[in-house]
Amino acid sequence: MTNNYDFMDAWSDEEVTKYKEDGKDAQISQIQIKSGKMSFISENKKIVSEGDSWFDYLPGTDLIDCLRNNHNYYIKNYAKAGDTLENMIYGTGINSNFQRTPKSIETVLRKIGQIKPNIFLFSGGGNDIAGDEFASFLNHKGSGLPSLRNNYIDNMINTVFKKYFEDLIEKVKAISPETNIITHGYGHTIPTGKGVKFLFFNFAGPWLRPALAMKGIFEPVEQKEAVERMINSYNEMLILLESSNSNFYHVDLRDNIDPYNDWSNELHLKNSAYARVADIINEKIVSIQT
Repeated sequence: MTNNYDFMDAWSDEEVTKYKEDGKDAQISQIQIKSGKMSFISENKKIVSEGDSWFDYLPGTDLIDCLRNNHNYYIKNYAKAGDTLENMIYGTGINSNFQRTPKSIETVLRKIGQIKPNIFLFSGGGNDIAGDEFASFLNHKGSGLPSLRNNYIDNMINTVFKKYFEDLIEKVKAISPETNIITHGYGHTIPTGKGVKFLFFNFAGPWLRPALAMKGIFEPVEQKEAVERMINSYNEMLILLESSNSNFYHVDLRDNIDPYNDWSNELHLKNSAYARVADIINEKIVSIQT
């Protein structure tokens, strides 16, 4: 039975901040560091995570907050809002001299190798197909071509992104063969043009409707179908990966997220929806470990 977390949507900024801090404080209280190892924490509760804003969302709660608070996981989280698959898996950062800066994947893999967690949570892909990138998947309405560049979508998702994930799977397997990777493919959302507001200004986004408008795609049903096609293609690729990799698990959220009622803006869920999704991910973790 799904828990009702609707009360979380009425939280003030202070209550959200307290919830986030409570989750971090609970981790500190249940851990003792001895010779660089975590003691007194069940092996089934140790998790390493890497990801985007679904794991690192400052304006509201996120999945990591909910897994810590509601399910008592110890999570070493390396997620950063706005991060891309390419950067998380290979590293794209350079300095002013065009030299490579340290790759976050090296830090993540080092931690996985150190604690050998049963679970590695990964959230990525949203920033690779939304925002400035979204326009590249669309044709202009005036061209008379289909709204979506289907061949380009197929190449990016089923060749490029699939290869990124295959390399991630191999990197994790090489450092910790028993670690299982759990990821998700987001859910169906409506291109409302709503972004993240901070002090009455748009802090980030919107990520979908601007590209659609620039390409002359204004009809709401056509906009919605274009976004659905992207989300479906991404999830189908992850499902195929799951079928061919024993340590890789995809959590399909498309039927669990209401496109009209569960979103705070175009890319991020309401507090209550993140909590419900965390319940679903917890169920996946438990099923893997039993």
